Amino acid sequence: AKPLIPAEDILTHALDLLDSDGIEALSVRRLSAALKISPRTLYQQVGNREALIRALVARHFAQLKLDFKEYDTWESTALHWCEALRNALRAHPFLTELMTIDDRSSVTEYANALLEATLQEGIPRPLATECCRGLAHMTINHSIVEVRALREPGHSDAEKAKIERNFLRLVEWVISGVRAEAGGADAGTNRSR
Repeated sequence: AKPLIPAEDILTHALDLLDSDGIEALSVRRLSAALKISPRTLYQQVGNREALIRALVARHFAQLKLDFKEYDTWESTALHWCEALRNALRAHPFLTELMTIDDRSSVTEYANALLEATLQEGIPRPLATECCRGLAHMTINHSIVEVRALREPGHSDAEKAKIERNFLRLVEWVISGVRAEAGGADAGTNRSR
């Protein structure tokens, strides 16, 4: 009997196939043929196509935790956090398009790292939680729309640069708003004392 291919190797090959040939290429039949295994063996190793996709997304986001870094200021940390998440999503645009709401748990550990940095900054927990949740949703949603739009023909370099600037401006606005609200909350707390 031929030894089983490790699930990690299957996921690596599946992501390569997805990146090179698109969503339609990610079929059990095509992947099993490329790996020279039977579709049944592939099902036993990683499950059906949907399970394979969810595993690919989870694996990709699990690797993000290695990229979290704290910078000199909380604002810079949050901005870089959003950029790293966005870059990870843009690195595999077809995978990004396959994301669903069910994949939110894959981002949880990465989001918790930003939440801890936000709490250490002294931002109250309810505001910090909403801030991190909002930044994650905004980044993911913007990235999904962006990878779909950039795949459409006819986008100039100027349009691509505008998309880049708009994303960074949105993130900076959210961060500034949270900082202002946290400052107002601190002032309200001090007044009540």
